[in-house]
Amino acid sequence: MKVDHNQPHVLKYDDSHTGVELHHDKSDVTMNIMLSRSDSYGGGGTYFPDARKNVRLEFGDFLVHPGNAVHGGTPITHGSRYLMVIFAHEKK
Repeated sequence: MKVDHNQPHVLKYDDSHTGVELHHDKSDVTMNIMLSRSDSYGGGGTYFPDARKNVRLEFGDFLVHPGNAVHGGTPITHGSRYLMVIFAHEKK
């Protein structure tokens, strides 16, 4: 695997965050690592419509999924959520 340049990066979502519309990533694999405690924010998560599932990670948990999996971010209702994201590609 080869990681994109400028990776990893940290995203901050707070109560002004109204969600991320459904999309797929331009990577072969996407990795998310939760940097916030679940009691420090409300709402949030990564929604996968094909599975009809919202994945809400706990501090230190990680989620790995194919970059072509359609997903979106659900709104934050209060507090702040920090997520480390890494995009990787098959080495060619």
